Amino acid sequence: MEFKRHFSLEELEELLEKLSLPSKFMFGVANAPFQVEGGYNGNKEPLNNWVRLERKGKVERSGEAIRFWTDYPEQLELARSTGINAFRLGIDWSRIQPITELKTDLIPRFDRAAIEAYSDMLAAIMKAGMEPVVTLHHFTHPYWLGMDFWLDQAKLDLFEDFVRVVAEDINSLLVEKHSLRPIKYYVTINEMNGLPHITYALRQFPHGRSGILNSFKALSNMIAGHCRAYDTVHSVYQENGWEEPLVSYNTINVANYYADKFLTDMLNARENGIEMKDLDTYLRDGKQAWDEEIQKCPEVWKSPRMVRVGERALDRALQKIVTSERLSKGVEEIYKSKIKRKLDYLGVDFYDPFLRNMYRLPTFSDIRENRFNLNAEHWEWVLNPRALYHFLKAETINHEGLPVILLENGMAYKVRGGRVEQRYDHATRGAFLQCFVFEAMRALADGVPLRGYFYWTFVDNYEWGSYEPRFGLFTVDRTRTPVRISSVDAWGVYAGKAFGAIISALQTGDRKQAIEAFTGQDW
Repeated sequence: MEFKRHFSLEELEELLEKLSLPSKFMFGVANAPFQVEGGYNGNKEPLNNWVRLERKGKVERSGEAIRFWTDYPEQLELARSTGINAFRLGIDWSRIQPITELKTDLIPRFDRAAIEAYSDMLAAIMKAGMEPVVTLHHFTHPYWLGMDFWLDQAKLDLFEDFVRVVAEDINSLLVEKHSLRPIKYYVTINEMNGLPHITYALRQFPHGRSGILNSFKALSNMIAGHCRAYDTVHSVYQENGWEEPLVSYNTINVANYYADKFLTDMLNARENGIEMKDLDTYLRDGKQAWDEEIQKCPEVWKSPRMVRVGERALDRALQKIVTSERLSKGVEEIYKSKIKRKLDYLGVDFYDPFLRNMYRLPTFSDIRENRFNLNAEHWEWVLNPRALYHFLKAETINHEGLPVILLENGMAYKVRGGRVEQRYDHATRGAFLQCFVFEAMRALADGVPLRGYFYWTFVDNYEWGSYEPRFGLFTVDRTRTPVRISSVDAWGVYAGKAFGAIISALQTGDRKQAIEAFTGQDW
């Protein structure tokens, strides 16, 4: 099953003929603070909820990561060289309100130096000609909140305080110190349709308690947390007379309505005129419309029959489990808020959305490397660019008028012991970018109000417990201390240049340049 360009020259020319790229369309890269900044969970460093796993040796140490916290000026120059005009990053709560000792019985002060440092970082991004998209919670929280922060509704006040400090203090510095405007785009909680289940049902992220019921309790509190963050950011901007921000969350695409799109529909229900008593009916109707579009996705390979049976069984089970009553705390927060709207745009992350592709038996390589999980690794995810088109179209159902931003889309290689392994499908990042950007542009040309495409990720990062998966446009030599960023990706492709060629061709509208960028060989 070799991955290669799936579109013909004629299809590309047809797309270019009807494509009209919005003037402020964002082409960007994305990262998360814990994955790139470095300087967490060591001696006298800010501690987050991964510290015990790191110190017990259950996961690889995050260490210096790529030193984005200190080396961002040079790295932003590298980013700018690709031609991107947007940069997604996070502001880490563990650094803004830090502790450096293993204590959970205190609420520390906000660190003014860290607040100012983040304002400097954001100012550098803006001055480099890139639009920052800021994530407020990207899978990590301060250790002092405990392992099960999202299971404790009473602690949401602390999250609200953190959001207010970020919105008020960092933006004030951008305006007063740097003579810039405030942040425009926010992501409240990264992939909150996936985070609680990865944590409590699958037990792959740090946790104290576990189980599917705790998954939904955490999800309910995350819904409430999103609502409070949305309201807080908007109120801060209104109080200061700043231009209205655009605030959303981002969903990780999963080809099961009640594992993905239901959450977006729920957050937008009140804006759509749906009363709380009619919410479950509204969601059932949303599932029917969603399924009709998702079923149009082509298959790349045929999965085993038993896996498909299990996927259908899970779909039926989730229809029964996911109800407004089970998520009542979050639903109440949606309906009691003074602001009806809870999404200013639709944020989407697209990788391999089909659960049937996520499970397989351990291989000899897994056993040799002491891997005993049954899930597909990052470098084994199936690449299905045509499916992206249908997921983008499906995202707009029930949300007419809201812009869509593709906030993550990427592919990984495996690097172990300093050696990169070829992907099973022989995919290269240059071909990946050609195919997936093509489908994103096809969705735009066919009426999806797409306003941004962000590649995950800029530089190979700490992929939640391991440095083996390599998603970066630029790879990192981790055999050196300090680590060194290369000019190519893990497979040796000039992926940054490939992305840049596509961006330039689409922005200029040069037909010949676009054909070369979308059909040329890897750089």
